[in-house]
Amino acid sequence: MSGRPRVGTAPINWNNDDLKDWAPEVPFPRILDEMAAAGYEGTELGGNYPTEPAVLRLELERRGLALSGAYRWLSLLDPAALDAELVSLDHLLDLLAVLGSRDLIVACRMDARRISIAGRVPSDGSAGLGDAEWRALVESLGLIARLAFSKGIRTHYHNHAGSYVETPAEVERFLSLLDPAVADLCFDAGHYAFGGGDPADFVARHASRIGYVHLKDVDPAVLARARAEGLGFLDALRVYVFCELGEGIADVPSIVGALLDNDYSGWIVVEQDTSRRPSTESARASREYLRERCGL
Repeated sequence: MSGRPRVGTAPINWNNDDLKDWAPEVPFPRILDEMAAAGYEGTELGGNYPTEPAVLRLELERRGLALSGAYRWLSLLDPAALDAELVSLDHLLDLLAVLGSRDLIVACRMDARRISIAGRVPSDGSAGLGDAEWRALVESLGLIARLAFSKGIRTHYHNHAGSYVETPAEVERFLSLLDPAVADLCFDAGHYAFGGGDPADFVARHASRIGYVHLKDVDPAVLARARAEGLGFLDALRVYVFCELGEGIADVPSIVGALLDNDYSGWIVVEQDTSRRPSTESARASREYLRERCGL
């Protein structure tokens, strides 16, 4: 990589597909207006964005925005279900390629069991994957990465609360099994902290394995409440476990500094998922924090 990172944001800050009832949907293309007004350079693909390349390109160009990539849940532990998802994925990859976006972000689907204990996953591995399941996950990711690579697109695996790659130990296990020539991480700082880790420490140790970043912060009081009350991941979102950058426990300047020290020049995509203030106000505050405190 070369150059400086680009700072984008994600539609989930306005339209959370995991919590459809959280807030009224912000329609397209108004959502792009709000992203641009908040100071961002790019956006990930949203669920209500048009899939006609010419239409989407025009709306992005009108606002000076780039398409940073697309996020996709996939059934990486279920080969039959994954096979059924490949047609849709192939269309998505074609759209990214036509629009000049080169980043696919993949996560293994959450399930009810892990959603319910997110942030409180037992350290003994009793709620995690067995050896065969770990192999299946990495093999499925390799299949996806080869398909994406054939279209000139890089694959980044997203560590995610409520999934089977959440805790620091699980992320380390995953990295130990993943060939860095096949795929790398979309490192989500907020999910890593939610799962009990120190994101700044992780980036300092593993910056070379990170090809894409989701940058979010975690409210320590809400996280403590979620753990004390046994809230699942989605319920934690409803009480605003993620906060504006600089307001939580993630050491954002150290995270960004470690990335820059390792010549990272990919996308840094600011996310919050749910916010107490209007979404655009929170998105603008986080963008200003990155500019003022991190020089981005």
